[in-house]
Amino acid sequence: MDEPRKPLPPPVKPKALPPVPELGKSARPKPPPPVKGSTSGADELPKPVEAIPVAPETSAKKPAAQPKLKAPGTDPVLPVCNVIDCSGDQQHFWRFAGGKREMKLVDLREAELDTRLEAKHMRRDRSQMWHAHCQNDAWLPVDQVLFRVLQLPQCDPKELPQMVELQLERLSPLPVSQVVWTCQVAPDYGGERDLQTVVVMIAARAVVEQHIGRLEAVGCQPDRLETPVLHQVLATPEGGERPDGAWIYPHKPKNRPYCVVAWWDEGVLMNITVVFMSSVDYLNELSEHLTATTWAGEAEGWLTGATRWHLVVDKTTAEDWLPVLNEWAGQGITVEEPPHATELAALSASRAGRSLDEANLLPPEYRARKRADDIDRVWIGAVGWMLLVYALAVGGYQVGLKWMTDERNLAKKAADKVDEGLALKKRLLEEKSIIEEQQQRRTTAIECFRVVADNLPSNLSLGSFTYRESSRFARERSELMMLNGGMTPNSNQQLENFIAKLESMVMVDPLKEQERNMFRNLNYSQGRNQKIWNLTARLNYEDEETP
Repeated sequence: MDEPRKPLPPPVKPKALPPVPELGKSARPKPPPPVKGSTSGADELPKPVEAIPVAPETSAKKPAAQPKLKAPGTDPVLPVCNVIDCSGDQQHFWRFAGGKREMKLVDLREAELDTRLEAKHMRRDRSQMWHAHCQNDAWLPVDQVLFRVLQLPQCDPKELPQMVELQLERLSPLPVSQVVWTCQVAPDYGGERDLQTVVVMIAARAVVEQHIGRLEAVGCQPDRLETPVLHQVLATPEGGERPDGAWIYPHKPKNRPYCVVAWWDEGVLMNITVVFMSSVDYLNELSEHLTATTWAGEAEGWLTGATRWHLVVDKTTAEDWLPVLNEWAGQGITVEEPPHATELAALSASRAGRSLDEANLLPPEYRARKRADDIDRVWIGAVGWMLLVYALAVGGYQVGLKWMTDERNLAKKAADKVDEGLALKKRLLEEKSIIEEQQQRRTTAIECFRVVADNLPSNLSLGSFTYRESSRFARERSELMMLNGGMTPNSNQQLENFIAKLESMVMVDPLKEQERNMFRNLNYSQGRNQKIWNLTARLNYEDEETP
């Protein structure tokens, strides 16, 4: 291993500051325990450590403790938001549900990088069709992002991306076609100014696409790609006072440690740099970079006065770094406790309601494709529901039609039975009428025979008696009685008297109980020798007119 180089002296040695007293314990709560079945998301939060003073002890004002991180501005609270971190050695997943004023943590999981996320958490919301919002917030490794800070004139937020794009070729070390960029307006604590501070983030397109592929492999379809350290930088430092100095945020991955340094001057964010080190033992590389940046800031005019140094690190790292950094800086360095990853995730979720065009390194074409997929999925779901409703309607129609057909068949069978009963009744009535008619005719015939027998004179003899009925299908009912017989000579008067009696003969109608003549149209004749007589008579009925 090469011998570490000695740190360069600072260009201007600042006046010695009074020792920094011990910081109180942070008021932020511990992160919630992971869900059952998953491992812990991180180690227990370290306590604040005491800064190592170098200058002589004098009376000094105690600095305010680091407040809980809060997002600049007010963003709408979403119903649900997932935060996924696959930028390290393990996969971290947080799920937040929207409350009345803030997002509440409802699920926390830690697993291997290739562990697939639960599909029920990754299911896309149907409201994405008419309102695109951040449902899945993914973190990009900080060491893969280049930060640039610009001071631009105040303008309409819609015009800001165009202003940044005009300077993109100057800011990006790679061709514009090979990078993905975004911007974020930083909070300004420097009072009323005509300029606004804009943080530009640039990442190689190949790196972003590779990270998106890694997220999609575990079932995540991100709506936003961002770096969590930006939330730390943009959070209000020093309890809301005007920040002034440099904040150092160390990161110690296994492959290559690095530090993010945010430079503030009189409440205005001036620069953000990422310093890579060979290892945590080579702090001289960090001090050399800080020295060079200090010179550049003083030369360019954005760094004025003495620089106050802040180290946002845990207790163990602070004990190793503070002696070297204090000796290099020649003053006491303020140590601040870093936020837990769950706090950063909660901050990302609380700011998920902002526009997807703001601080989002997700390529625009990917967002457009996801937007089209969301619309297609909603339409396909709507068409599926329509087909289901149509199928249910057709099924209901078929069932109703079958029921109505069965009911109609049953009604038809009942009507057929009624018709059969009516036809049977009609036939029986007709048979009854025929039988009654036949009975009446026979009774009439017997009555006619009796009348003839009672009134036949002694000098007349009856040779034959014929009673003939008309057909039941004849247009007119006609019943004839034909008599013939013999007579003694000189019996014409008795024959005429006999015929006269028959003409005057009456009978009682059995239906109306009224009397009526029995015969009509009586015709008689005698033979040549006047020994034979013939008589033809037609029976009289009420429905026939008597001539």
